[in-house]
Amino acid sequence: MTVMTRRRRPVRVTLAHECDLVTVGFAGLLAPYAHRVQVLPSPGGVPSRDVDLTLHDTLAGVKDLPLAAVRSVVHDGRLVTWTWNARPELVELALGNGVSGVLSKALPAPRLVSALESIHHGRPVVDLGSDQRPTGSGASSEALTPREAQVIAMITQGLDNQTIADRASISINSLKSYIRSAYRKMGVASRSQAVLWGVRHGYLASVGTVEDPELTA
Repeated sequence: MTVMTRRRRPVRVTLAHECDLVTVGFAGLLAPYAHRVQVLPSPGGVPSRDVDLTLHDTLAGVKDLPLAAVRSVVHDGRLVTWTWNARPELVELALGNGVSGVLSKALPAPRLVSALESIHHGRPVVDLGSDQRPTGSGASSEALTPREAQVIAMITQGLDNQTIADRASISINSLKSYIRSAYRKMGVASRSQAVLWGVRHGYLASVGTVEDPELTA
């Protein structure tokens, strides 16, 4: 008996209030990933309806806090801030106004596609395109260990637990232990709270392999 596997449909995305040049370029950028992300048209900057994600530059023109105000847009599905103005101090503002993720327009296509898939699956994502390591700056009752910092950085990027465990070369049970320990130190109770904490404390960058004495001893 042959078991038929159901193919997952692509994430349906559209742009809001972008010019035709940007819209065409965006569609061309993601064309090689059409099996994962389907770009629906937005003629005249009007986003398509019946989509999973609407990408909109809610931070366009925003300069300084606390006087800043994000732009609103009528949309279907989840709203994602896609912007050149991806300054860390503005991310909290965008997230506080109901967006499901904040992504830099400088992201390469593979990274953008992965972020969109994560957001579609309900994981908040902040990826500002920075390759710097997180500083961990800011007040925290206890400092995170290097492994905990690595895990929180990847949670902030919207990676799921299995992907984090694979990249960190640890088991799922070990990962859950690190997450519980980190959450306790951070004073958070959910993944969305952890993402916001990561934004506030500089945990936005891609973190490579971290040698863990507990695993190598």
